Amino acid sequence: METIATKIGNVGIFVAVLTFVSMLFRCGLEMLGYLPCDCSNIFNCVEEEGCIPLSFELSLENRFWTLLLETVIIAITVVVVAIPEGLPLAVTISLSFSSKQMQKLNNLVRKLASAETMGGATHICTDKTGTLTENKMTVMAVMSRSEVYLAGPTASLNFVKKVKESTEESGAFDLLKDGVMFNSSARIEKNDGSDPLVKDEFLTKGNVTEQGIIKFFMNDMGGQACMDYKRQLVTEGEGVELLASVPFTSTRKRGTAVVKLESGEVRIFTKGAPDMVLELCD
Repeated sequence: METIATKIGNVGIFVAVLTFVSMLFRCGLEMLGYLPCDCSNIFNCVEEEGCIPLSFELSLENRFWTLLLETVIIAITVVVVAIPEGLPLAVTISLSFSSKQMQKLNNLVRKLASAETMGGATHICTDKTGTLTENKMTVMAVMSRSEVYLAGPTASLNFVKKVKESTEESGAFDLLKDGVMFNSSARIEKNDGSDPLVKDEFLTKGNVTEQGIIKFFMNDMGGQACMDYKRQLVTEGEGVELLASVPFTSTRKRGTAVVKLESGEVRIFTKGAPDMVLELCD
């Protein structure tokens, strides 16, 4: 993995140097008269009206020093971006390579995370920007009926009770709960004890953001009740019918579930980016 990360960094440095050299080459062609003044595309050159020719003269109006500074900034940006962003790529390539090697030994790996287990690694820790996180999301605020409810330093049971009591009369809490349960790709599982460091009886799996939202309702209902409630809804409980389900995609930036209630009313639950969802609301 260290070798791959080093090579990705070297490619970034090479591209930065190549960018710097190519910009100097273009400036040189213009100064020698092979390109029109201020030609930005050497394959389709059009001379800009009122353009000041490049020169080595020390003046504020001389474009050469401005272009040189911009070129240096671009080259540095390429290096700064390539080296840290190459780390996740190196991890993915390493795990993919491990999966291929294991496949040759008739050990089929369906998910990259399995390569960590099969390879005997307990944890793979990577640091991209100097900040390590637990990758655990927590609901810190809830907005309902134009009211905002904020949690303390950590989202506690008191915070959940406060939100529930404030929205219970209007049924908003139940609407939020149903919307999350119908529209969530995260799931709740009973702890099988495979990880001795995890003491919780029930665990959440799947999308990390949606895990944090489901945990908010688990604090109110408990793990077993929340799991049963979600299973009942998803498996079309008595009088409830799931008419359609459109999963969340990066293109649509929203996911939708269409549900027919026992009363015959059809209700649409939608989750997604605020700018996408709010456009559909009145």
